[in-house]
Amino acid sequence: MRFLFFIWVLSINVVFADTDIDAINKILNRSELSKENYSLYIKNISKGNKIFSYNEHKAFNPASVMKLITTYAGLQSLGPQYQWKTEVLYKGTIKNNHLYGDLIIKGYGDPTLTYADLSEIIEKVQQQGIKYIHGNIIYDESFFGELQNQNLIDDKKYRAYNVNPKSFIVNENTVNFSFSINNEKISIKTFPEIKTLKVINHLKLTNQSCNDWKNDLGYDVDIKSNMTEIKFNGHYDKACESKGIDLSIMDANRLSNNLFEKLWKLHGGSIEGAFKNTYQNIYDMHKVYEHLSSPLSLIVRDINKYSQNLIARNLLLTILLENNPNLISENEAGKFTKEFLMREKVKLDSLEMDNGAGLSRNAKVSAEDLAFLLEKAYEDTYMPEFIASLPNMGVDGTLKNRGKKLSVTKHAYLKTGSIQNVNTIAGYIFDKNNNVKVFIFMANDPKANESSKIQDELIEWTYLN
Repeated sequence: MRFLFFIWVLSINVVFADTDIDAINKILNRSELSKENYSLYIKNISKGNKIFSYNEHKAFNPASVMKLITTYAGLQSLGPQYQWKTEVLYKGTIKNNHLYGDLIIKGYGDPTLTYADLSEIIEKVQQQGIKYIHGNIIYDESFFGELQNQNLIDDKKYRAYNVNPKSFIVNENTVNFSFSINNEKISIKTFPEIKTLKVINHLKLTNQSCNDWKNDLGYDVDIKSNMTEIKFNGHYDKACESKGIDLSIMDANRLSNNLFEKLWKLHGGSIEGAFKNTYQNIYDMHKVYEHLSSPLSLIVRDINKYSQNLIARNLLLTILLENNPNLISENEAGKFTKEFLMREKVKLDSLEMDNGAGLSRNAKVSAEDLAFLLEKAYEDTYMPEFIASLPNMGVDGTLKNRGKKLSVTKHAYLKTGSIQNVNTIAGYIFDKNNNVKVFIFMANDPKANESSKIQDELIEWTYLN
């Protein structure tokens, strides 16, 4: 009798699995993706059983889903308490608020340093007795060294997501341009305001739609010896009302020089010398002030929820440099991270990682390897920090406006990724039966960017079943 009961239970499980496969295949068959160009992996990690897998061994370009690997490795290697620092030092002598020598700003890769942070740093330094500088301002970028810029992912070289890593960078090297309509005229304001930036407004006001407003903005940038000009010559629609875009149109050194000089003078100081930067260590300095970033436990939220490329790229470099002081490249940082994860018993054989953001045509990982990392992350000490960093479907981040009418809303924490011909999503689904499931979908296909509806159907099915 017991033997017969065992056979009956087995048959029920097989039928249930076949039913799952049929239901998922029906959804996948509605897709226009070529069958060899996508992978899908669903596992119930609460029960330890794989629900569905397809092309799980094949390596695909994950786009920004690569940030899952970067942030997991960052938390493991550096710890959630890690903070980037920016030091202010000097060489020379100080007398009656006068510095007879150079002021040195040493960057340690903080990608979150804002205009407000820089203002606070300057205020603190001046409070320490340095207001009038009879020497130069030197940016010490020896921490990362002089990095070779990677090829851009597209032809939009001024967009914020294409900014390259640096040891010292302010405002992610971007200026915010805000657009509004007053009396049938388009107004453009910049933040922060910079005296060497000139905005020429040739935008035309239209009455069509605001769906693709960023791409409707045409702009030309002319970098002169002492001035950067941006000429907006596309169109802006009435339906857009007020919008803003961050653009990286100034050389990073020029932007930081302008901001530093402006703020230093606003706080009542003066500078006699020039602005310089070096990639060599400077010795025999005296520290005046040290600024610390927010802890990594909070910064990983910006990386994953809002897909911040520069922060992810600087994080990957920092992982290596905090373990290896040699000058490095992003490729070497990717190799080191793969080796570090292997030592942590997270073996990702398929991983090819040449920057921390997934902003690459060469990046690769298989769904099976990514699922293994996600399962390890769920069992890890830093699981709360990791999961809290992911966009909550229908609630925040890149998923704020997605799936609001689905049952899975608020119950899925998933990272998205998208570049031309690549669309991916991966993370955790807390299903209606209180089980935790790992979900991964990666498409590398000419129609990949049209696959969001299929993804949502699969995510909804995973929550309900």
